[in-house]
Formats: sequence, structure tokens, C-alpha cells
Amino acid sequence: MSIPHGASWMIRKIFETKQIINQLHKPLDEQKSTIKYIYLQLIPIHSKMDWRCLMFQNNARPKAIFTMWLQNHGRLLTKDRLKKWGLHMDEICVLCQADKETREHLFAECSYANRLWNRLSQWDHVHSIVPNTWIQFFQLIIHHSKGKTASVMLLKMMYAEYIHVLWRERNTRIFEGASREREALVYVNRLSKI
Repeated sequence: MSIPHGASWMIRKIFETKQIINQLHKPLDEQKSTIKYIYLQLIPIHSKMDWRCLMFQNNARPKAIFTMWLQNHGRLLTKDRLKKWGLHMDEICVLCQADKETREHLFAECSYANRLWNRLSQWDHVHSIVPNTWIQFFQLIIHHSKGKTASVMLLKMMYAEYIHVLWRERNTRIFEGASREREALVYVNRLSKI
């Protein structure tokens, strides 16, 4: 049966699903768990993200983990993304005032972000990951975030909080016109853990 042209999106989805179920390779009668089999056939197959180790068993605040998740997916609304949507704005990074704001610049190449990460790394005394490019920095964080040791747990939490604090500082400077120095950010970030 074909899908009616004037059908709502819900009716279209029902018809599409019915067509998929009719095309299943194995007869449904032979399956032990029919619902599970249909479900597995309907969901899209996605490859596992290499940064999933940053998400699990991370003791950072939930909003920091969520901000990190958005950032890892490239979904934070940096100025370059907003410009692609047609918004006219100043493209200069509000943290360093030196270059265009992109995800790569904001979280790895910005001098303000580098000083903040270096200060956090000194406090950590375990990992000395120096950001040169975004890809290199991100891959090093992922590489050092595998395992269950205390230093790995600290690095995952520190990275999530670093992303969150930088993003909040950037937004505070844009929307409220206020700013804090990196020492204050490190101190506030430390106090929020206590």
C-alpha cells in the first residue's frame, strides 16, 4: 500500500515502518524476541565515538559534561557557526582579542585558553598536555583519558570543567560585558568541586 499524499508526518512514519517490517529478512515467528529484533532493524547503526571515554565515569558537574558533549559534537554556537547561519557580528575572539573565534581557536589555540589550561595542568601535576592544534589537543586528551586510575578520572573531570568554564567566560564577556582573569576561573572551578 502506498503512502497517501496528504498524510501527516505521523501517518507517513507508520507507513514507512510497516514497509520496513515487511522487508525484514527473517520471519518474525522464528525470533525469540520479536520486539527487540524489530527495534534493532529500525534504529540506524552509528559508529562509536572515540571520545566516549570522556563521558563515562566523569565526576564533573552535569552541566560541564553536557557542555563538553556539545563541544565534542561541534554544536556550541561559536561566532564562525553563527556567521554561517547569516548573522552579522564581530568575529574576533572575546578572550584573546587576537583571532577569529572558531571551535579550534577558542578551545586550543587562544592564548587565554592556553594560559588557563597550563594553570590547570600545573595544579594537576600529572598530565602535561600542551595544546598546539585542536585535533592534536583533543586526541591527546582522549588518549590519556582511558583507564580507571585516579589521574585519568582527574583529567576527564578537569577537561570537562575547562570546556565549561571557558564557554561560560566567553558568554559572560559577550552578554554581560564582565570578565574574570584566569586565576579567578581556576580558583572558582576548584571551589565548586568542594
